[in-house]
Amino acid sequence: MSGSRQREYDIAVVGGGLAGASLACALADSGLSIALIEAVPFDAPADANMAARTTAIAWGTRALFERLDLWSAMARDAAPIKRLHVSQKASFGTVRVAADEYDLPALGYVLPNLAMIAALRARLAELEKVDVIAPARFQALRYPEGGEQVEITLTHAETEAPQTLSARLLIGADGAKSSVREALGIGARVDDYHQRALITIVRPERPHDGCAFERFTPDGPVAVLPRSRDSCAVVWTLPTEAAERMCAIDDDAFTAALQEAFGQRLGQLTLDGPRGSYPLARVLCDRAVSTRAALIGNAGHSLHPAAAQGFNLAIRDALVLAAMLRERLDADPDLDPGNADLLAAWAEARAPDQHRVANFTDAIVRVFSNRLPGLGGARAAGLVGLSLLPAIRHDMARRSMGMAVAPGIDSGVSS
Repeated sequence: MSGSRQREYDIAVVGGGLAGASLACALADSGLSIALIEAVPFDAPADANMAARTTAIAWGTRALFERLDLWSAMARDAAPIKRLHVSQKASFGTVRVAADEYDLPALGYVLPNLAMIAALRARLAELEKVDVIAPARFQALRYPEGGEQVEITLTHAETEAPQTLSARLLIGADGAKSSVREALGIGARVDDYHQRALITIVRPERPHDGCAFERFTPDGPVAVLPRSRDSCAVVWTLPTEAAERMCAIDDDAFTAALQEAFGQRLGQLTLDGPRGSYPLARVLCDRAVSTRAALIGNAGHSLHPAAAQGFNLAIRDALVLAAMLRERLDADPDLDPGNADLLAAWAEARAPDQHRVANFTDAIVRVFSNRLPGLGGARAAGLVGLSLLPAIRHDMARRSMGMAVAPGIDSGVSS
């Protein structure tokens, strides 16, 4: 286990992915000692699935990364989204949004997951107050007598050797199938969409000019997003059986099917990267906090990728918590980071944003990804109506860009 120097910490973060690593970085100079626990070796080579993964980050998320001095390390790999084009296959009605309507250089950015992970891990390597414990798997927790700490049992992922450490605050950032959530006895509602997201990279015949396309089909949305100057990231949602067939066919047949679903707005598409896929479900935890513990990111709420809101929501979870901890530490340097009132205040502050985004993405999936008779015309009319009602469209755009953030953080832009 790399970097492990002690057994007692102020905060233990289980899950060294994007949300957990961002939280550790945000608290790095708070004076708190942090253990960041990750099941996969930090130097493990990326598989084809991870190599194909990209994330659309909102403008507000970029501003938050800038405040952490992380954006400069990510910016060289970031493709700006200057325009958004939303349409429905074989129907009229489109919605268009442009960054210059908001006096911004971009609505958001598309980043390879590997680029974000590399930037976060490079920063973590510089931090004296953060111990990275990897590869290690969370096994169990218990509360010793006195209740001033939570004791965590880990096993080395390669040797199965056990290790115990304690912390005053435990953060579960270990994904939709969170072991921390299960150990805390926190239930979760799981809505299986019976879909998979196919991910890949294509090279379009025509320049994308920084435009992100969201194309709704009866089987699910097709997102084609700028990835570099001459390539695009694709996130194509299909029913599980159809997605499995698409994963099995050859490249030419796959590209032809993708072209038929997306259309010709970018001309001929050429496959330019590996294909991967992952299952889609909405997972909503019953509560976000427990005794000396909190859940962030997918451990608390895993969402459908429609509208690309899940990661941005996860970052807001992490950075609101960091901001609230910092604010209270400034007032009381002896603050217990596992303080129940603090955790309750954080959960209350985050609940409206979490509920709004979870319901919004779920509604998009259920309205736009089905073949019920008569819905096609209603969906098209809805897109036309949205395009003709600037106030509603602008409010949705501001929220999607992360310009209406929760109390405790400032996105750096006016809402």
